[in-house]
Amino acid sequence: MSTEIFLPKVELSTYEPSKFNNDLIKTTIVEHFKETGDSALETLVRMDAIAQLFDGVRSELREIVVDELAKYPGGKADVLGSEVTKIESGVKYIYDQDYSWTKLNNEVESLKYALKEREKMLRTINTPMVDPETGEMVHPAPRVSTTTFKISLKK
Repeated sequence: MSTEIFLPKVELSTYEPSKFNNDLIKTTIVEHFKETGDSALETLVRMDAIAQLFDGVRSELREIVVDELAKYPGGKADVLGSEVTKIESGVKYIYDQDYSWTKLNNEVESLKYALKEREKMLRTINTPMVDPETGEMVHPAPRVSTTTFKISLKK
């Protein structure tokens, strides 16, 4: 049985986009749950679904928005008090045509592999031990984590 929770309603067509408004609404929502003790689970599931929806819309509209921004000087448009700018993202360089870079990269990859192997070993030991080659005291790697949550929407 779900009880109705009264939180601020946000209408996309009339929402004034700003960091201040986002912070105000966020604070109102968080304070509601802190003060009332209501369960935040249903609200978080709905918000996660909406975030996924917005991410999908953003992805699908990317090309249309980039084409539209091309019509503005410098690829910048002022929309609802926010600046929308055409940018280059995910710029990559291809270095593997350079012999010296390839040689150095192979050395780095070899070291990364050795490091991963060492990490695997440190995860598997349960008690400190002495490395027979170096005489070094080897300690198990402490495990640390953060407890959080994951939301999986149904198909």
